[in-house]
Amino acid sequence: MSEFGDKLNEALSAKNNVNTYIWKGKKENGQQEEYKLIDFDQETLQTKFNLCEQMLYNTDPKHPGRLVLLNIVNDQILRCRAELLIRWIRVTHECTNNMLLESIRTMIANNKETLTKDYIKNTPIGEIMDGIDDLDYRKVPISLVLDACMDYLGILDASHLTFNFVLRMGLWFTQQEMQTPVEEGGLYKKDPNTGKATNRLELVKELRRLNPTIPLRIDPTGLSYAEFKSMCDLHKDKYSNLTTNQLKLLSTKVLYRFQDQCESQAQQWEDKIAEIKEVAEHKGYVLKSAYGTIK
Repeated sequence: MSEFGDKLNEALSAKNNVNTYIWKGKKENGQQEEYKLIDFDQETLQTKFNLCEQMLYNTDPKHPGRLVLLNIVNDQILRCRAELLIRWIRVTHECTNNMLLESIRTMIANNKETLTKDYIKNTPIGEIMDGIDDLDYRKVPISLVLDACMDYLGILDASHLTFNFVLRMGLWFTQQEMQTPVEEGGLYKKDPNTGKATNRLELVKELRRLNPTIPLRIDPTGLSYAEFKSMCDLHKDKYSNLTTNQLKLLSTKVLYRFQDQCESQAQQWEDKIAEIKEVAEHKGYVLKSAYGTIK
């Protein structure tokens, strides 16, 4: 095929693509309207583009964009681990927070040329401290370890870890939980009518006083009953006030699962931005970006 023919096919293919791009409206009464992007005028297309950017880059603390939220969650993971690290050091090395703080500060004072503010902010504690076996703990920045020693880690805002998000993680009970009687904190209870074990999902609703219509489900990757209770009891609080179990669960499982969700959502908005740009170019529209994403 000639070079002209190749370019013609590419142009036709691009035109066919832009005709298939869809914008979905809000769901109402279980129904969701769909609109073709190609049918939008420039003003409407710009409005949709603005919304996509906000969903990715908005810095409003109450409604952060997905990419902004990913950075927030990564910081929360590190702060959880910083608190866990100093608790581990207190137990295994019989070293108080003040002792650890003074030790690190002395090291900094004796190596001012190397241990600069930028170095302390960006370098893992494992680079200057031996004896930390846990690889996750070794990655905590020196600055956060110092903050943890002084109880400066701040407050964990868990507002993005909604109850619905916890429910979607599902439940996977341990053998011990299933075999331990309810009276002893487990999930084993005989049905007085059948003599068989009571449905444990219904038992969880009863014990946690949840709405009977809430859709609990079993999932091999889900939370144990103890973990589920821990997350249900999680509230906005200082990192130093969280239980060790909550800190471990957040930094090894729950926050990572939330990151996966954010990354998936971010990809969807990025894909939609790419489609809007393609449609705008096809129609000769010039879009404006509030975040510098158009070059």
